[in-house]
Amino acid sequence: MFNNFNYPTIHISRTKALIVYVLVLAVAYYIALPPLNWHALSFWSFFGPAIIILALILTMCKKEGVRAPGKGVISFIVVIVLAPSLLGFASARFFHASEYAKRINIEDADFSTISEVDFSKTAIIDRDTTEALGDRVMGQMSDWVSQFEVSDEYTQISYKDSVYRVTPLEYADFFKWWANQKDGIPAYITVDSTNGTAKLVRLSDLGYDNMKYVPSSLFNKNLMRHLRFQYPTEIFGSPSFEIDEEGRPWYVCTTYSYKLVGNKKYVTGAVFMDPITGESKKYDVDSVPTWSDRIFPESLVIEEIDDYGSLQKGFINSMIGQKGVIKSSSGYNYIEKDGDIWLYTGITSVNSDSSNLGFVLVNLRTHEALRIDAPGANETSAMKSAEDEVQNYGYEATFPVLVNVNGYPTYLMSLRSDTDNSSQSVLKMYAMVDATDYQKVTTVSVDQGLNVLKKQMIALQGKESNDQDVYQEKTIKVNNLNKVFVDGNTIYYFEDENGKKYRMDFTTKYEEQLAFLKNGDNLTIEYLESDGIQIVSAINNPNEEDA
Repeated sequence: MFNNFNYPTIHISRTKALIVYVLVLAVAYYIALPPLNWHALSFWSFFGPAIIILALILTMCKKEGVRAPGKGVISFIVVIVLAPSLLGFASARFFHASEYAKRINIEDADFSTISEVDFSKTAIIDRDTTEALGDRVMGQMSDWVSQFEVSDEYTQISYKDSVYRVTPLEYADFFKWWANQKDGIPAYITVDSTNGTAKLVRLSDLGYDNMKYVPSSLFNKNLMRHLRFQYPTEIFGSPSFEIDEEGRPWYVCTTYSYKLVGNKKYVTGAVFMDPITGESKKYDVDSVPTWSDRIFPESLVIEEIDDYGSLQKGFINSMIGQKGVIKSSSGYNYIEKDGDIWLYTGITSVNSDSSNLGFVLVNLRTHEALRIDAPGANETSAMKSAEDEVQNYGYEATFPVLVNVNGYPTYLMSLRSDTDNSSQSVLKMYAMVDATDYQKVTTVSVDQGLNVLKKQMIALQGKESNDQDVYQEKTIKVNNLNKVFVDGNTIYYFEDENGKKYRMDFTTKYEEQLAFLKNGDNLTIEYLESDGIQIVSAINNPNEEDA
């Protein structure tokens, strides 16, 4: 085909063509930054065309003019084009189902491996709320808000015996980078995931210089470009921003490889880069610093769990018949365990969409994985159950956290105001749902606190508690009744004849009784002993005197 084409006589110096080629290739490499590693698809997508163009220059640019490439060159081009596809096909799940199923080693464990819930280490603040809190703190910095933005990273970490999300500031645009790149990024933001306390941490207050090597920087101080020139053959994932126990910032860049080309991705280690100095160090998987919390990215872990659940009996079974095939549930969250951050997700049958068979926990630093069998409701059903409990308010449930309440698996979640912009919603209530029986639901307002919620859940489950935190029942005469409106919620406060104080949040379940409640009425209530004001959870036979 090429030989029959009537080429015009064009005299192109091979030397000049090669000079232009090298210059263009260098600029393209500086921008694209592909790894010099044949396992990566980005290597082939960049160097494949580059090699083809080079072959054409060497074979077509002659002294007498441009000539058609020979059959050997054409065959070579075909090989370069087809090679990544053929190598990718050869390493597909169809041929290596057993290897894919074993990418993660999941061991069976009892639920007791999860310690009794400690609210000082439980991440109840969801990501959307965290972002809103971080933006609010940044908005208070009038001198910086016009120069920097808050990154949307918000890495979940274990820090100072609690759990936080951390994120750096970043340059707002090219002109802001140009004006500030000499000084660098001056701060990062921490948000306590247990109570929502947000703080802007100035590096100068910690005795550190500003961060110069960051993702939002340009040219040689761009984080990924700096790393690529230090480690030209490594396959990097997205960098994760973390801080060590002294508050010093780091970027943790996980390194990968693949089986042949682009398939069966696996972690080989991580590069820890100091964004202040630009110095870095490569660690193998087994030797990363223990303060780090995220080496194995969430998306890869979920993929590994799904391969583990679907490919145990081969690829054909995963598609046809699907005997014993399971998958991860509709989302994931984090729990703190032994000072590390573990990803938690439910596992369910591929034929079920409302129940879980159990849970999988994966340590994002060590890759240790545990499976806990606990049949019950899935997370979506639990969220719907919690929302139905307060349907009169129209609150939206966040994705739940799995916690241990008195030895039993329980979903813990926040309920927030439902708005078109989730980052502008406000936490209103907390909810717990029994993971094995989603009909058992209890809620409290944010100001009542999680300890009250836990007591209510123990009582609702009917399980004996070590602290004997169960509901008590008695009949009282209502005195000094007051209604208080807080953020659109109606709260009833009253006393009994002995001056003991009670509180009950309005709920549609007792709408009729509460709407017409007045001083002097007799109520048979279930309540939970609390410091100061007792928490009323149920009205058993309202207005006994009138009956």
